Amino acid sequence: MNRKIIAAILSFICFFNLSAYSVQDANEKKIRIVLVGDSTVTDKAGWGLGFKQFLNDKAECINTAAGGRSSKSFIAENRWAQALELKANYYLIQFGHNDEPGKGPERSTEPNTTYRQYMTQYVDDARAIGAKPVLITPLVRRQWDKSENGKINSSLVAYVEVVKQISKEKNVPLIDLHASSKELCENLGKEKLIELSPIKDNNQVDNTHLNAKGSLAFAQLVVEELVRVEPELKSYFHEKPADVNIASEKIFDVRQSGAKGDGKTLDTEAIQKAIDECGKAGRGTVRFAAGTYLSKPIFLRSNITLHLENGAILKATDEPNDFKNTENKSSKEPLGFVNGKNLTNITIEGQGTIDGSGQRWWPAAIEAKKAKQPEKLRRPRMVVLNGCVGVRIKDVTLTNSPTFHLVPRDCEDVDIVRVKIISPDESPNTDAIDPSASRYVKISDCIIDAGDDNIAIKSGHQDPAHPDAACQYINVTNCKFFHGHGMSIGSETVGGVQNMTVKNCSFENTESGLRIKSSRERGGIVTNIEYSDITMKNVKAPINITAYYPKIPKEDSAQPVTDTTPKYSKIKITNLTADSPKNAGFIVGLPEWPITEVVLENVNIKAPKGLTIRNAKVTLKNVKIETQEGPPFILEDGAVVEGL
Repeated sequence: MNRKIIAAILSFICFFNLSAYSVQDANEKKIRIVLVGDSTVTDKAGWGLGFKQFLNDKAECINTAAGGRSSKSFIAENRWAQALELKANYYLIQFGHNDEPGKGPERSTEPNTTYRQYMTQYVDDARAIGAKPVLITPLVRRQWDKSENGKINSSLVAYVEVVKQISKEKNVPLIDLHASSKELCENLGKEKLIELSPIKDNNQVDNTHLNAKGSLAFAQLVVEELVRVEPELKSYFHEKPADVNIASEKIFDVRQSGAKGDGKTLDTEAIQKAIDECGKAGRGTVRFAAGTYLSKPIFLRSNITLHLENGAILKATDEPNDFKNTENKSSKEPLGFVNGKNLTNITIEGQGTIDGSGQRWWPAAIEAKKAKQPEKLRRPRMVVLNGCVGVRIKDVTLTNSPTFHLVPRDCEDVDIVRVKIISPDESPNTDAIDPSASRYVKISDCIIDAGDDNIAIKSGHQDPAHPDAACQYINVTNCKFFHGHGMSIGSETVGGVQNMTVKNCSFENTESGLRIKSSRERGGIVTNIEYSDITMKNVKAPINITAYYPKIPKEDSAQPVTDTTPKYSKIKITNLTADSPKNAGFIVGLPEWPITEVVLENVNIKAPKGLTIRNAKVTLKNVKIETQEGPPFILEDGAVVEGL
């Protein structure tokens, strides 16, 4: 890296003024750049956010990088396949940090064998779809020499050399970020780099990741080299980065903003003040210490973390007027308790609890249902995120929502990890997690005990930006479901649902297990759905796939096919073991549009009654259903079954 570049970055740190690139010619075609990598590439903790600030409006950047991933696990989790679906012009690819030894068999690779294999695959796959791959050596980890000579001893050198070799062998553009970032770090020095580094919860400096200021500084290195190796990209960059507040990350304690946390005082204003100040700072954490914080609806901001410490309870008021949408008075939909709209990089985390105070709302809903009357009072949802990108919900407990607990709607890049969602079995419509028309959603290691759907994947409207399916690339792994209505798709599927995997999940005492539900009025295409390694205990309907909702009629005749006809195909269930107190379940399509390409493999179910199949084509491979009465398979009109 030459002295001019170093000088420019030093100038940036002092004066926030970055180097220039020519502006896009108005006649040139808009391009798409996709970033692929680990946490050091992400918007939240890497150089991805800074990189986006350089691009002008004639280019778009989608960041698919994910924390904790290696060259191996990114492919294994289907993230690379999903990135390829974006049909980018350029793929910028950087791995190495999580490929190192000690990261476990699912992530670690050996530089000259498996790492080379996977990095080569990225190149070949990108070229196969007509895209141009750009390899990036891993961002240096700030591992300072113990002799305090101001030098960095990098553990990533072996991986760096392999990337360079692949670049040379396959004639791939190369950005040697490892070398340039190492040189920059050594020139700045350990103390100056603190300004570019996040601070951990224990007040130690994070020497791997980047704060907002660091994201811009190291992104400049990427951009400098990118326009050198790909000169035609110069015209796609701003003369300077888009405006961004690059202040160091700060902690905004709601108590310092005036919150009491005594469970009696209304803390809404103090909480919202802390959130707004955090948002204005550009990035930071809103902290809730132990206590009960009573609040009306609150509204999140981009680039913030809501951190609830152990013993902290963020508790909703139960006064209906508090949830009226005063900005949109024509809307009958009440506000959520925690709201976010069109935001980027938001996190809700910690060992604390968000409590929706649903006990006030449920009795009237139960009475209305008994009387078969509509509810007079519309109930709010608890956490509602609309149009957000980069959502992280982790470790918190969500409980007692008036209706749905967590609703990411029209969101992308959503991780919901180690979350507990608890509400009484009899609480009405208290779905736990309802991703709606959202993409790239990961739900893992969650414990859910709810009064309705444990998870419900929905797609209630068609999205012109995603005509194939408004809701896709959903991964659910290692979750435990207790009371509830199961792992569901629907009932709203008009916008389409595809590319969903559910793996290594257990069910106990749920109404249904694997459930797909819709109706002629709200149906759409549901395809490429895979379930594997599933165990169930005392589940009333282990398999419940039906194009009817809420009930399956005893008889039906074909109706005209419309845009809202449920159309299910390519559904595979592998390695399912279940016992049921009622029946093995249902696979029931419509007479005008049967369900097709259903495969059951290595399935073992014990139940009083068998599996009903109607208007569906099903292939059985090593399937055993033990019944107490009647046949294991109840074949009705339109049932086509192979492998009996």
